[in-house]
Amino acid sequence: MKMTKNTIALYKGFVCLSESTESNRSLALTVQANLMQYGYMLSEEAFQFLANANRTDIINFNDECITYLKDMMGGRYDYEPMYKNFPQEVMSMSDCELFWNQIIHYLSNGQWMPSSIEMERPVKFENIKYTVLESVSQERFMQIFTDLCSINTSLTPVDRVIVEWFCKEYSGSINNLLPKEVPFKETLCALASLGLDVPVKTVTDVLRIAVHMSGGDVSLPKVPRKTVKANAWTKRRITNPARELFKFKKFTRAERKYVLSLLEKTNCDSKEGSLKSNRWVRLGERLHPTEYKNKFPKAAKFFDEIRNENPKSWYSDVENAFKVSLETGLQKLSERSGEFSRRMDALIRTNPNHTKMIMDYFAASAAKSSNKVLFEVYTHFESRAKKQEYRRVMVKGSRTAYPLPVLEALPVRTIGAIQQSIWDILRNKFSSLDKLGKVYIDDELRKIPLPTNMRSLNMSLKPRIRGQRIAFDNVDAKVIRAFVYWMDKDGTEDLDLSATFIGKNETTLVSFHNLKFENNLHSGDVRHHKGPCAEYIDIDIADTLTKGYRYVMVDVRNYNGRSLASVESVFGLMEREYPESNRLWYPQTIANTQMLQSESTNTLVTILDLQTKEYIFIDEDTDGRPVAALDSKSIIDVINHYSKLPAVSVFDILLLHTEARGMLIENKEDADTCFMVKDFTNSYEDIAKMML
Repeated sequence: MKMTKNTIALYKGFVCLSESTESNRSLALTVQANLMQYGYMLSEEAFQFLANANRTDIINFNDECITYLKDMMGGRYDYEPMYKNFPQEVMSMSDCELFWNQIIHYLSNGQWMPSSIEMERPVKFENIKYTVLESVSQERFMQIFTDLCSINTSLTPVDRVIVEWFCKEYSGSINNLLPKEVPFKETLCALASLGLDVPVKTVTDVLRIAVHMSGGDVSLPKVPRKTVKANAWTKRRITNPARELFKFKKFTRAERKYVLSLLEKTNCDSKEGSLKSNRWVRLGERLHPTEYKNKFPKAAKFFDEIRNENPKSWYSDVENAFKVSLETGLQKLSERSGEFSRRMDALIRTNPNHTKMIMDYFAASAAKSSNKVLFEVYTHFESRAKKQEYRRVMVKGSRTAYPLPVLEALPVRTIGAIQQSIWDILRNKFSSLDKLGKVYIDDELRKIPLPTNMRSLNMSLKPRIRGQRIAFDNVDAKVIRAFVYWMDKDGTEDLDLSATFIGKNETTLVSFHNLKFENNLHSGDVRHHKGPCAEYIDIDIADTLTKGYRYVMVDVRNYNGRSLASVESVFGLMEREYPESNRLWYPQTIANTQMLQSESTNTLVTILDLQTKEYIFIDEDTDGRPVAALDSKSIIDVINHYSKLPAVSVFDILLLHTEARGMLIENKEDADTCFMVKDFTNSYEDIAKMML
């Protein structure tokens, strides 16, 4: 999706137009009315600012922002469900009627649809919680770029596009907007690949830059297999199209010199290069370093060593050091504090009689680790006092969590010592920052986890963190209406929307094969129907709780077994007080939407906690057949994992800041500094800044 200054500002909750002395109040009112149709509105200050803006700027703002909201929220086409008068039509029909209609639809290969006439829906007042857009200066708008470059965590795909937009739009002055340090390697290398003057220190940095210039993933994920199954239903294998993104482009002569010049400025450490030796060999074939060996001798020597000498990595040196003795290994491992911190669990488990020695080396090493690593290690040990039978990890760049081996519990005393050491280091770092005075921390911040693996998220209307709990906007909503829209250009697509209801002792599914569960309704399975298609599920909050079900997992699957990214589609959630009234698609009531851009066939989008009236954001893929009924174990495992509050939350980070540079109080009115949940709900950047 193309980004502009206006849509970037909208995405961040702002309005930023050039100042003018014109009076265009009527135009501003029109824009306000248009925004309100999509659940947005201008603040009083933003409205006045817009009313005084240039006429052309106002019109451009309206056209760009309304088009953006239409595309993101599902308004691009008039999407058609199986039953136009959903939900009343489905509720009034017998299971037999629904079954036979579905069979006829399948036998016609999607051409036949029920011929019901769309009835006029009554109008009812819905309690809308509008997203308020604030007016900001050009300086504050430019701060978006600086903030994104200053955080030490991966950026969402949208924010990566925004960073590139700033670099191209303000190419003449962009270096002045850079922070003093760009701590996250992926961001730094993306900037360097765009020609910005940033410090490139290691050979891996240079590899990232070359990959980014070739259109690849700067996080350097593992190269995928050569072949994959043609779809989820067959054993036939085809050439993996994802490997194309791992090939280096044909660089121009100027680009080759640029990459080699960056490599020449590093230490050209072939030990580090050996970790990605195959990719370096392929890059060398594109750069032809021997042609420039007189100008870039270190770079040419580096490529020669990688190709011909098979150098051993630093990790190999570490393993050899541990063969000599534990202390020798610890000394070598201490050279890289981050690696030491990540290996602490394994070191303690395999050397239980040398805990004190390990702890002494760890305390000295951890002080040099980044805060990001320290938070990750602290979070890991938060659950190590118990035997870890269900462990999962989502590797860098992945959207699927993979199981890990069972771990026996560690001694509570040891865990406490490790965490206290980390806490002391962080507290000491934060104590040098400005004082906060008396601090109030909103208890709701315990529900927001720390941002990780943001790079793999789908594009959302409102960005969230995996595991983050978000309260329903409309506390009076009776029904949560989930929907998926897609465009079937050739009559060959079949997306399925499913809801799995989890009770204490049983699960129930509403999907293409089961359109009714009490008052919870599915709008019908649309398959191979050419044109814009829709599926809805209405989840009745009170009725579901009465039946003993608290959690509902909502997911989307591509039944044909192809990737979700192969279909132009959008998922969303509406909060409806009167589901039988107003338009079926009523954008004012939409809580959030996201584009389904995964290479997987199955995406678990969100969990509804009906008891607390909260969404738990997931956006995670699962492997296997694209049928929710065959994936119940994965669904239950994910719910068990995410239904618990995060081990380390934003509240904990802010409490640490408070202990280091303020005093915690319980009365908000007496506070010098207030940290409220609304300040962090929509901005993972602000959370990441507190982790620096």
